[in-house]
Amino acid sequence: MLAVGESVSETYLVDADLVQRFADAVSDFNPLHLDPEAAAASRFGRPIAHGTLIMSFISGLLGQRLPGPGSVYLVQHSEFRAPVYVGDRVTVSVTVEQVYGSGVARLSHEARVGDRLAVSGYSDVLLAPKERGDSRS
Repeated sequence: MLAVGESVSETYLVDADLVQRFADAVSDFNPLHLDPEAAAASRFGRPIAHGTLIMSFISGLLGQRLPGPGSVYLVQHSEFRAPVYVGDRVTVSVTVEQVYGSGVARLSHEARVGDRLAVSGYSDVLLAPKERGDSRS
């Protein structure tokens, strides 16, 4: 069973190869992510990761670690507070904030590059039967 305050974190290297593979997978070829010259002329000064790439790290933690396999996304609310640059190491964390009797949990999430907060928000997740205390699948 999930406990309020339970948390997991993972650190990812957001390198150019990963950003290119993500762009290919989702067909988002925005030059802010892929073209160093175009990105240099932007407000960011250099290439940034797709926001949805960072969100996919959160999805991975929710689906594989906490609450884990069998859980289903219901809601995701995120605020993008600072860019994640290509070449950054980003640490993503999810923390159980509340477990509802309906078999749904709210988890806060954040992504940080060093001390800089890049993304913050929360996700509501339908828990797998074992996490709800239900022996049925």
